[in-house]
Amino acid sequence: MRTRLIFTAVAVCVIAGALLWLGPFRESRSNVLFICVDTLRHDHLGYAGHDLPVSPNIDALAARGLVFTNAHSQAGWTLPAMATLFTGLYPSATGATDFHRSLNWGLPTIAGILLDEGYDTRGFVSHLLLTPRHGLNNGFRKFDYSVLQTGHPHDTSTAGRISDLAIDDLDRLQEPFFMWVHYFDPHFEYLEHDEWSKFGDEPVERYDQEIAFTDHHIGRLVDALSERSMLDRTVIIFTSDHGEEFGEHGGEFHYTSYEEVMRVPLVMAGPGIAPGTTDVRAQQIDLMPTVLSLLGVDGVPEGLPGTDLLSGTYESSPVFMERDRPPGYHQRAVIDGDLKLVAIAPADTNLIPWAVRGTFSQVRNVTAGTFLYDLSEDPGETRNIYDEGDERVQGLLAQLASFVEGEVAESDSVHIDDATRERLKALGYIQ
Repeated sequence: MRTRLIFTAVAVCVIAGALLWLGPFRESRSNVLFICVDTLRHDHLGYAGHDLPVSPNIDALAARGLVFTNAHSQAGWTLPAMATLFTGLYPSATGATDFHRSLNWGLPTIAGILLDEGYDTRGFVSHLLLTPRHGLNNGFRKFDYSVLQTGHPHDTSTAGRISDLAIDDLDRLQEPFFMWVHYFDPHFEYLEHDEWSKFGDEPVERYDQEIAFTDHHIGRLVDALSERSMLDRTVIIFTSDHGEEFGEHGGEFHYTSYEEVMRVPLVMAGPGIAPGTTDVRAQQIDLMPTVLSLLGVDGVPEGLPGTDLLSGTYESSPVFMERDRPPGYHQRAVIDGDLKLVAIAPADTNLIPWAVRGTFSQVRNVTAGTFLYDLSEDPGETRNIYDEGDERVQGLLAQLASFVEGEVAESDSVHIDDATRERLKALGYIQ
C-alpha cells in the first residue's frame, strides 16, 4: 500500500509539473484561424481595387494586417493547391495531383505538427475534394465536412453553415487552436443572393454576389472571435486556393496557368505581424514555414522549398507552378523577376482511370507550346514573346527542367465511385 501511495504521489507531481509547463505554453502561443475561400480572385476584393463593395469584412482584415499583393497558387485548382498549403511541398511531391490520388499520408502537415505541439486542431470544409478520401484531414483532431450533405452545389450555398459550425466550435475547443475554415461558394455555379442582386446577373456579377455572401459570413466568424475575447491572441491567415477565368483569354472557370487563375489573395493579421503591404512574391509553399516560425515551433520539416515570409529578410524567389488538369496536358510554369514562362506538353490520358478521365469541351485556351510573358509590361499576358534564341528563355527553361526533374509522385490511389463521379460532373470538373 505504501508503494502504491508513493507511486500515486509521484504521478500527481509529474502531471502537475506537466500542467505548469503547459500553462505558459498555452498562454504564450497564438491561436491560428486559417480562412480559405475557394476560387477567389485577388482582384475581386475591395482592398485590391475592385470597384464593387463585395468584401467589407475581408477589407477590414487587410486594413489591420499584412497584405501580400503578389501571391501565387502552385497548382491553380483545389486539391493540389490545398495539399501544398498544408505540407509546404510542391503538388507533385504531395501525391495529390488528380481526383484519383490522395495526399501521401506519411507527409508532415501543419495541422499534424501543431497537434503534436499541443494545439487543438479543427477543420471545417465544404469541398468534395477536401475530405478524408483525399487525405486532407491528416493532423486534425476534429474534421467536419458535414455541409457536403446539405444539397446539390448548384442549388445550395454553404458559407452560412460553415461559419455556424466554426462559431459553435469556438465554445468547445481549447487554446491554443489551429482552425481551418474552407468556404466554397464563389466556385461554379454562381448563385444569386438577394441582398447583393444589384451587382447584376451576368456570371461574373453573380460571382461577385457569391464573394459578398461569403464575406458576410467570414465577418460573423471574426466577430465571434472578438466577442469571446480571442481575437487579440489569434493569427488570421486569409487566402484562396486559386482564382477564376471570365474570358480574359477566351476561357472560363480555372483550367489554365494565366494570372487570373494563379494569383491569389493573401492577408496575415494578428500577434507578431506588423500591418502593411508588400509586393514580394509569396507562394503557397511558404505557408508552412511562415506559420511554424511565427508560432515558435522548432520542428519545421527539413528540405521544404518555401521560406518564412515574415523573416524580415525574405526576397522574392522563382515561382514554380504545375498542373495536370484538364486531362491531356502537363502545364508547367516559372516566374522569375518580371518574366513568366509557361510550357504546355501533351499528356497520355490513357494513364488516367476512366472514372476521372473526362475532358472539358469548354476548354478552348489550353494548347501545347511554350509561352513567355513580361508581366511588368504585359500583366494581362496578351503577347507571347517567346524566342528560342533568347538567353532569358534558355535560363527559364533550364530552371523549369530542373524543377520537373525533382518532381516526386508518391500517393495512395482513390477509388472514384459513380456517386462521386456524378458530383464531380455537377461541379463542372468532368463531363
